[in-house]
Amino acid sequence: MYRFDNALFNFPVTRKHFFSDKQYQLFYFKDQLVMTDNLEKQAKYQIKLNLTTQLNWIVSDKKIQAFEISYNNKMKAFYASPHNYQLLREMIAGKVFYCGIKNFYDIQMKVGQGMIGEVYRGVSLTGDYVAIKKCDKQKLASLQGGIPQFIQELQLLQQLSHINILKLKEVFFDQQFYYIITDFIDGKTLHTELLSRPTGLSISHTLKVMFQILNAVIYIHKKGIMHRDINPHNIMLSENVKLIDFGLARKIKNQIIFPIAGTPGYMAPEVINYKQDKPYDEKADIFSLGCVLYKMLTGENLFHKNKNNFQENKDGFFQLRKNPQHPECNSSKMDQLFVLLAHMLESQPNDRPSAQFSMMLLNEIDNNNQQIDRLIRKQQIMKPINMVTDDMSIEKTPRSFASNKKEKSNDTIPKSDDITTQGKKKLSRVIIKNI
Repeated sequence: MYRFDNALFNFPVTRKHFFSDKQYQLFYFKDQLVMTDNLEKQAKYQIKLNLTTQLNWIVSDKKIQAFEISYNNKMKAFYASPHNYQLLREMIAGKVFYCGIKNFYDIQMKVGQGMIGEVYRGVSLTGDYVAIKKCDKQKLASLQGGIPQFIQELQLLQQLSHINILKLKEVFFDQQFYYIITDFIDGKTLHTELLSRPTGLSISHTLKVMFQILNAVIYIHKKGIMHRDINPHNIMLSENVKLIDFGLARKIKNQIIFPIAGTPGYMAPEVINYKQDKPYDEKADIFSLGCVLYKMLTGENLFHKNKNNFQENKDGFFQLRKNPQHPECNSSKMDQLFVLLAHMLESQPNDRPSAQFSMMLLNEIDNNNQQIDRLIRKQQIMKPINMVTDDMSIEKTPRSFASNKKEKSNDTIPKSDDITTQGKKKLSRVIIKNI
């Protein structure tokens, strides 16, 4: 029996029959709808609120008159007040698939293209703009794990409500397509922004983006979710920076083995060199975010040599080099951001800072603290940063950075004169893959 007093919402509904109508009371619980004509007996109708349920709204004069569901292989309609149904629609949005998108949205101009569909700008009955991702069912089904991954993304998005994460509104379907309704973002991707800024963003702009994306990452990590595909294409710049595309996101469970996933050039070593006996966790997002930070500070990709970026990312060799053309190349904040970068890009996940600690360090940098390396050591999270110059020989030994003559002191915070500039000795952070 149900504790009907625990229902989140309830109202009367009517089943129309040929001879006489039947009255029920609908109760909305967190994970199901229940309809009964007698509180003392077993409820006749129990509808699970998950993405296996499809619900058809019956609309007249732009108002919901009823909903229709398949129950015991028969279509059954329940009529009620349009006001109550509008409230219910909002409460269970994203939990089930709705039918009849044209009753609620006008699909307008195309604004994007993806592998399995297109993105359109739409407008609701109330005049609000939304983004409508139109996903081809046939294309989804043709991809290995396509439908389960699609459902996984929706299930995770249901759980998320944060100012810096794209908000799932509701999902619709018809015979050919799924339609994902989200907030419409009047802006552009970080990738597009960086195309017009070959030397990178200003430090103030970089910090603004990083603070907001880290807010989003802290939020999802606290919920036990890792994004697995943080890159400039999945960061939208608008009034509020938004983290988007949770198609590869997964729950963090150490006992589950995750496959290779992500965008080449932004994948953590433990992901791109994935081994079935070594599951990875949310620290993979920190490495990806470090790659994004490097791109914002220099305008260049971390992995960009002669090999394709997947192979270079897999080999795990890179140099942290400032862009001498950046107007703030020699500033103290740039120095400290590169110190933080070195730690975010550590090859061993446990040596990287958490999202929460990275946020604290960014705040310190923004407040002109020039002792970031010492703060990290004090927390006993990171190993010392070893810096080498370009004219030093590099010996490929596991987790070591060797030189033939000179070596910077581990206690020395790099100064502007030490960092890459035109005509001066170049200082680089070099990561060597374990061999």
